[in-house]
Amino acid sequence: MELGQQVIKGLKVGALLRLAAQLFTWFNTLILIRLLTPDDYGLMAMTMAFIGIFALMGDFGIGKAIIQAQELSNSQLRQAFTINIISCLSFFCLFVAVAPIIADFFDEPRIAVLVQAVACQHLIMIFHTLPFALSSRKMLFKEREKVQFYTAVMTSVITIAMAAAGLGVWALILGHLFMRLALAIGYNLIAPCWVWPALNFRGFTGMAVFGGIATVNDVLRYFVNIFADISIGRLLSKVDLGVFSVARNLANLPSDKIGELLNHLGLSSFAKLQSEPAVAGQYLRKSTQLASMVLFPMYLGMCAIAPELIPLVLSDKWVVAIVPFQILCLISPLRMLSEMMATGVTALGAPGNNSRALLLTVVTLPLFFIGIQYGVEGACWAWLAINLVSFTCHLKLMLPIFVLKPATFLKALLPGLTGSIVMFLGLLLLREHLEGQIHEALLLIVMIITGIVLFSATQLLLFRRQLFTTLGFLRH
Repeated sequence: MELGQQVIKGLKVGALLRLAAQLFTWFNTLILIRLLTPDDYGLMAMTMAFIGIFALMGDFGIGKAIIQAQELSNSQLRQAFTINIISCLSFFCLFVAVAPIIADFFDEPRIAVLVQAVACQHLIMIFHTLPFALSSRKMLFKEREKVQFYTAVMTSVITIAMAAAGLGVWALILGHLFMRLALAIGYNLIAPCWVWPALNFRGFTGMAVFGGIATVNDVLRYFVNIFADISIGRLLSKVDLGVFSVARNLANLPSDKIGELLNHLGLSSFAKLQSEPAVAGQYLRKSTQLASMVLFPMYLGMCAIAPELIPLVLSDKWVVAIVPFQILCLISPLRMLSEMMATGVTALGAPGNNSRALLLTVVTLPLFFIGIQYGVEGACWAWLAINLVSFTCHLKLMLPIFVLKPATFLKALLPGLTGSIVMFLGLLLLREHLEGQIHEALLLIVMIITGIVLFSATQLLLFRRQLFTTLGFLRH
């Protein structure tokens, strides 16, 4: 089967399974937010702030190196497994030891035991990394998404049950560990990789260098994403952090799940086009055009209906999260598009360009300290500015690798972005005329239907040719 057909088929099957899992996850998240408090989510955000960085470093990029390698021997798998064991055990011991220091940093004693509990994920990752990487390398998209779906369903049920039983933040902690364990078991079933550790590392240099750079990039990207949590937790309060964390979790839910699918699909697919960067550029353009038709209307639509959506779904105790959620909705499409470019560049064997874009983003992080002076909303506006700079850096440094001009890339975004802006402005006018005249639940339904009609009409009237071309990408 041609690579393009295999990619699109994998995307179709994976997207359907991911959509089903996503709907279940959304439902689960909304119930959890109602059951738990800003304090619980603040504690969880503090717990994951530092340990999450090292979760990315747990395999030192070995998983990505396995996927990207053009040839892979059993000897290299044994070497990779050995590195994975050493790194996972090292990070587990590290966090058990430094947990009290992290608790002192946030001035919250409860964090210590939470960090030590989450550190157990590194023990699970020993048996997760290689099967997951091999499932991606073999492009087992359908099988992998089944594992993700069943894991999401089981994790949701268990986490809700624990939250309803009054376990508070421990429901989130134990649910996270269960998810890690279930994924490890599932990946071992679809792509088992049982090898002995190796003592000889001859011939492993290339994979080690690539994995090291990929790890640095993952850590830099995670640091950029978690910088806000660390700053708010340190300079404001855990309740403020809880509000920001919930707003961002809600804003990121769709893009995180869709992005996870596209990134895993992209890494294994672009890796097979290392000798054809121009062809890879065309795949990137098509993927971007398709993604923009989903991301921009979804996020600008959520931004427009947030004043009705959040009180109705989450209850009035979360009204304070409305404006942060609206601002963060503007960030998510840019973040996901940047990550799509970064995944492609890494797969093509040029992770250094990704590193430079991330380092330039890190330089802009002090802007956050200006915004945080105005509370959570000010922090969100600063976060938007930082992400705009980051997106620009990604365009400048990564598109040349794909032999793709910025104008061509941005033109692919135009139909989705234009239709979304028209929809957004139309919904603001609709609220102005109907607010207070009908029940909020009915207003929410009317706005959703109106948004769909406005976006669809804009595409058919102004971008008919591009619309059918984009839909044609799915017919292979």
